[in-house]
Amino acid sequence: MLVKPPILIVAVTALAMGLTGPARAQDAPPAVSAPNIKIDATAGALSGGPAVLTGFTGTAPLGHSLGVQLDGALGSADDDMRGGFAGHLFYRDPRSFLLGATAMWSSIAGPHEDSRSEVRRAGLEAEFYFTDVSVLPTFGAQNSNGDTTGYGSLAGIYYPSPYLALAASVSGAGNARALQLGFEYQLIEDTPFSLIGDAGVDNKSTPFFLAGIRYSFGAPSKTIKDRDRLDDPANIVRYMNTVSSSAVTASPAHTTKPTTTTTPPVF
Repeated sequence: MLVKPPILIVAVTALAMGLTGPARAQDAPPAVSAPNIKIDATAGALSGGPAVLTGFTGTAPLGHSLGVQLDGALGSADDDMRGGFAGHLFYRDPRSFLLGATAMWSSIAGPHEDSRSEVRRAGLEAEFYFTDVSVLPTFGAQNSNGDTTGYGSLAGIYYPSPYLALAASVSGAGNARALQLGFEYQLIEDTPFSLIGDAGVDNKSTPFFLAGIRYSFGAPSKTIKDRDRLDDPANIVRYMNTVSSSAVTASPAHTTKPTTTTTPPVF
């Protein structure tokens, strides 16, 4: 049975309050510096064909130490539409860690003719902040077309400078496994624009790569490193529709879709 989001929310809130005392919570910066929005657009190759994918996140503070975020993604890969939405509720001390509960729905078509997977996930996320490195584990339960399994990922982000983030992640759901590498680079200081890119491979389908641009607004201008730790967690719908999509769309029991002439990471 899929874990219900309200249970996860209560668990995260109780755990976060137990780990941090009232004095520490008051001294910490706010969980979200200010309401903010990010929009990104990428193109490349995914699921064996050309792909375009857009992503959206909107994040806001809930008091001082809690934050809420909505994610969205919409695009196509090999002429098949995909997309979805998700919600986060999290407790964060930007100096050291984030603990959160997530719930997600996504619809991914392909890779078989007239096939589509409805994916629902509920889980927990965490972020641990060190000087120039962040470690981001996630785990939870996934239901796709009546089949329930667990999922998990472990990501790391290295900041050679405050304006450049280099990421790597390993993830799995059921018997699917994936490896992803990505980057985000802020070309000019104090600008809302950054370049983003992801590439990866899994044990179910072909490698993928996507590259594009991200626009951040709402909160005061920040470096990439400060955006990651003071504004929003990663867009989990975008990650689901790129890195994790083979976990629900690939099956040796079906015949792959015919090739035509018109022949998806943590950021």
